[in-house]
Amino acid sequence: MGTHGRAERTSLAELLRHGSLDFHQQLQKILSNPDYFVTEKQSQEQRRQNAYDQLRHLVQEIGSTRDIAIDLPALFAVFDWSAVLATDLIPLISGHYNLASGSLATLTDSGSAAPYLADLDDASAIGVMLLTEFGCGSNIQFMQTTATWDGDGFVITTPNPQARKFMPSVGIPVSRVCVVGARFIDSAGIDQGVHLFTARLRDTSGEPAPGVTITQLDHQPLVIMDNSVIRFDNLRVERSAWLSNDLATIDERGALTWRDENSRKRAFASAISQLTVGRLALASCLNATARASLYITLRYAAKRTVPLTPFDSPRMIEIPHVRDTLLTDLAGTVARTIYGNAIKTSLAGGDLTDRYTVVSVMLAKHFIQPHALQTVTNSRLKMAAQGMFSANRVADYIGVCHAAITGEGDCHVLGSVAGRVLAKHLAGKPAPEAGIHDPADPGDRLSLFNARTLTIVEEAQPYLETPGLEARLAIIPDALALAEAYCAEQALQLLHQQATEHAEIAAVRDVFALSYLDQHATWYLMHQLLDIDAIESIQQQLRRAIDTLAEHLPQLLDSFGFDDAILGAPVLSEDLPAAWESRCHDPRRH
Repeated sequence: MGTHGRAERTSLAELLRHGSLDFHQQLQKILSNPDYFVTEKQSQEQRRQNAYDQLRHLVQEIGSTRDIAIDLPALFAVFDWSAVLATDLIPLISGHYNLASGSLATLTDSGSAAPYLADLDDASAIGVMLLTEFGCGSNIQFMQTTATWDGDGFVITTPNPQARKFMPSVGIPVSRVCVVGARFIDSAGIDQGVHLFTARLRDTSGEPAPGVTITQLDHQPLVIMDNSVIRFDNLRVERSAWLSNDLATIDERGALTWRDENSRKRAFASAISQLTVGRLALASCLNATARASLYITLRYAAKRTVPLTPFDSPRMIEIPHVRDTLLTDLAGTVARTIYGNAIKTSLAGGDLTDRYTVVSVMLAKHFIQPHALQTVTNSRLKMAAQGMFSANRVADYIGVCHAAITGEGDCHVLGSVAGRVLAKHLAGKPAPEAGIHDPADPGDRLSLFNARTLTIVEEAQPYLETPGLEARLAIIPDALALAEAYCAEQALQLLHQQATEHAEIAAVRDVFALSYLDQHATWYLMHQLLDIDAIESIQQQLRRAIDTLAEHLPQLLDSFGFDDAILGAPVLSEDLPAAWESRCHDPRRH
């Protein structure tokens, strides 16, 4: 029978990977260059400098910073492999590629951006964005830094200590191009809201520009960053430094005119559009650390024997608390990988100022990042003493997770805001009536997930009818529950679509769905969607589903695309003592 017209089967590796295989493999090679290994003798300052050197090497090898910044699959790949192989790079690539270069490439005309992008393109200057302040934190629409029209440009000023920019990585004295968030004060003294402006924060010698004071902050134990506090005292920038995204004009008298009313409404979303990209990039790279942690830990667990009696030495993976925890984490991580890839694809072709595009990324961040941290933490704990060493990588991933999750405040803030918007958006969709479902049936499981989503929407509505602070605070638990329930439902639907083509995904789907139902068993019981017998059966089904997933474990781990030699973790070796001996005597690491 001919196969003309049939779609080729997507491999498991292709399903889990987003973007070009060749580029992913190129990044693995570049980021595992031994010239940039972190050594035992390096101080924190030396590690910071090493990270900047490695960033320049990365830029040299993969080409134009601007091209990577606007090619979202490539950008996400840079984040993912940096998190897995070169954790010190994450704070730098976020500012350089995404926030500075991405903003300049998309939010202003090519002529105005050219002088800055030329320096960022080859990393002769390093990019950064300055948004958060002591006073407003991550709620940047309330920032206080001002950019006042002075006749032919703008003067950026920090009006009080609460308005100091906190805490971009700008301590290392290298040439800097920054994108600054500030309130535009026009020639009439009217506050026109938050806008973005470009400035040279440090000159070619690394010295702060006139009107800029940079104070480096203290030691950070979890991640290597040159975090600083920045104060502006009449920093002058040119008129062309304003990033308008063609939504408004400023005339020679300093008067701002919006192109239309819709432009005014889109202005703030436009200003933070690259922040939206960055949120998803950071969620993606944390999920990459979760996959790497599981790969390393599960491969180790399959080799490590555990003497339990004089006659019995099972493999670590056979011990229930190890297997059940890690395989449940594996199912959740694969589910979030497929869900995250779907959001990445929609973002690449979407309008970054669209409200629901922004909300979809906020939801993804809240759904993916805390789970990644929990997975990395569980992996570290199950590896016991081996998990404490940077050589086995997992301990370093914990720092990356903490830094990314709290980089703009607790990500539960984003989850609660997105959940509230979602509750409004889904209002009117009736919650299903009570009725006992069969958790063994995949279709019934989808219905149970949908029932939880719509029931939470219905229960949240009374809080939306009152605009006061009390109601806004009271809705937060429901908003967070809705954000999680909605994303879990979407993820399960995606898994269900792929289950017929991949037995491994079917196994993931079953563990993901059953563990979710088990986690929320009390809720389902109270809402009369499951009874006691069904809940007891869920636990039995989950044990069998984990057994099935264990059978597919080698194929799933292979599909992650990791290379043992590049990861270099001693626990991946067949001869653990020899691997540690070799590492401890490797002159490149001392």
